Amino acid sequence: SQQVGKDGFLKMLVTQLQNQNPTDPMKGRDFASQLAQFSSVEQLTSISDQIKSQRAGNQALTQSVNSGVATDLIGKTVEAGGNQFKQSGGQEKTLGVELSSPASEVTVTIRDTGGNAIYTRTLEDVKAGSKEITWDGTTDSGAKAPDGDYSFEIEASGPEGNSVDTTPYLKGTVDRITFGKEGTKLLVDGAKISMGRIRSVATP
Repeated sequence: SQQVGKDGFLKMLVTQLQNQNPTDPMKGRDFASQLAQFSSVEQLTSISDQIKSQRAGNQALTQSVNSGVATDLIGKTVEAGGNQFKQSGGQEKTLGVELSSPASEVTVTIRDTGGNAIYTRTLEDVKAGSKEITWDGTTDSGAKAPDGDYSFEIEASGPEGNSVDTTPYLKGTVDRITFGKEGTKLLVDGAKISMGRIRSVATP
């Protein structure tokens, strides 16, 4: 083994005592020093076990708290960080962006799973902060977008043509909650979202 635990340390110490030269035994202070080392190893092992146990307990507590909070979110309107969503039945979607500074132009592009741009919209003179964009579920040609998974990207430029930092987010209603190995997930208009992505909650 590349690591020596308290049992291995004690076995080496006992073996050393059994095989020492009887005409030149270990000095008392050397033996006391090794005993002190053994005590330190035992304490460190105990601390490590306690930390592992505490970490497991904290994870269980966090999961329990998240589960309790999540159930109260059913039917609520939430904003969640991210740019991927699910489209179903041609329903309208509220997409959002957080701008770090004012932008002279903000271009929103919605893409299908193949990465193809199906809808593009440009906004002008947008203030810094949150801005919501409503997508009616149609493509640039006016056709109804088929049900499925989509994503959107946002590009913004300032008055002098400089790039403006953007943070995309989604807005929708929590339909239900799922609990599993991947943790607690909220289904927001059909899309799975983790609790850590929620940025605001409101009553419809």
